[in-house]
Amino acid sequence: MRQTDRFSSIRVGYAVLIGIIFIAANTLLSSLASVLIDKYICMIAINICFFCLFLLLIIRRRLENKLPEYNYISYGKIAFVIAIEWGITILCSAFAPSFFAPMIVLPIIASAVFDDSLSYAFSLYLIIITSLCFDYGAYMILCYVTMVLFGNVIVNFLRRSENLQKLYALVLLFATTTLISIIFYYFNYLELTLSVLVYGLGVGVAACLITVCILPLLGLFVEKAQVTTYEGYLDPDYSLYNEIRKFSFIEFQHAKRISNLSRKCAKAINANDSLAACAAFYYRLGKIEGEPMIDNAIKIANNHCFPNDVIKILSEYGGIVSLPSTKESAIVHMVDSVVTKVELFDADSMSSSWNQNMVIYQTINELSQKGFYDNSGLTMNQFLVIREILANEDILA
Repeated sequence: MRQTDRFSSIRVGYAVLIGIIFIAANTLLSSLASVLIDKYICMIAINICFFCLFLLLIIRRRLENKLPEYNYISYGKIAFVIAIEWGITILCSAFAPSFFAPMIVLPIIASAVFDDSLSYAFSLYLIIITSLCFDYGAYMILCYVTMVLFGNVIVNFLRRSENLQKLYALVLLFATTTLISIIFYYFNYLELTLSVLVYGLGVGVAACLITVCILPLLGLFVEKAQVTTYEGYLDPDYSLYNEIRKFSFIEFQHAKRISNLSRKCAKAINANDSLAACAAFYYRLGKIEGEPMIDNAIKIANNHCFPNDVIKILSEYGGIVSLPSTKESAIVHMVDSVVTKVELFDADSMSSSWNQNMVIYQTINELSQKGFYDNSGLTMNQFLVIREILANEDILA
C-alpha cells in the first residue's frame, strides 16, 4: 500500500516548526546556563544532527504505524508535546536543586505521541543537552538517566485503563523518583540530611503532580481528535468536500448517500461510524483525476493528510487491489455496491419496494458468496443487520 510514501505541505510546515522549537529551546537553555558562544555553536550543531535523525525516526515510525494512536498522532501534536518536553527540561534544569529535578516524567509525557524507543531516545537527548549546558557531574547524569529508564517502564502501567493499576503506577513513580534522587545524592556527597529527604519527597510529589495534570490532558487531546478528525473532512466548508461537489453533482449525491448509509450501518453494529462515513464520502475520490483511480485517491488523500485508516479503506476500493480488511471497509464496500446498483435503475424501476429489496438482496448475497468480506471481521449476524438496514432504506430519497 502506498498511502504514506510522500510528504505534504502541512507535515513539512510542522517539521520546520519542530526544528525552530529545538533551536529556540537550546538557545534559552544555553542562555540560562551562561554558555559561551563557541560552546553554543557546538550545541546548535548537536541539535541539528539529532533533529535530522529524530525526524527520520518519526517518519519511519509513522510509515510502520508504530506511533501510539497513529491515526490521530499528527505532526502538530508531536510539535506540541516536544515543546512541553523542552519546557519541563528548561524549568527543571534552571530551578530544581541538583539531583532533585523530576526528569522521570520526560518519557512519560513523550509517550503521548511516541513509542517506547522514541520516548527513550528523546528523553536521553534532553538529559545529555542539559548536562552539557550545566556541566553536570557523572553521578548527576547517572541519576537522571536512571530516572528516564524507570520512567520508560512505569509509563506502560500508566497506560492501563484500570484505575487501580494507575494508582499503583503513581505510587511506584513517587517511590522511585524519591529513592533515585536520594541515593545518587548520597553517592556524590556521601552524606544524608533531613533536607535531602525533604527534597527527595518533594521531587517525588512533583513527578506525580506533573504526570497527573499533563498526561490526562494530552490523552483528552488525542481522544478529541479521534472524534473530530473524521468529521472535519465532512464539513461542508472543507475544500476537498466542495471540490467533489464542483467536480460532479451526481458524484456528490452518491458520496452523500453512501456516507449517510455507512454511518447508520456502522452505528448498528457498534463499528466506528465516523470513520465509515468519512471513508464512504471519499470512496471514489480518485475519479477527480481519473485512472489509475485508486492510486490517485491515495495521492489526494495523502496531500490532505487523511488518517491512515481512511486511506486504507480508499486503497481497498471495490476490492480491486485488496479485499476489505476491516468492518468499516466492508460496510463502505457493501453500501457503495448497493447504492451504485440502485442508481443504475431509474426512479420508476425502483418505485416498488419489492424491486429495490430484490436488487439489494441479490447484490449483497453475491458479494458475500464471492468472499469479499471474509477478511473484514464481520460476523454473520452483523452482515444480516447491515443487509436489513439497506433493504429497508429508501436509497434514492
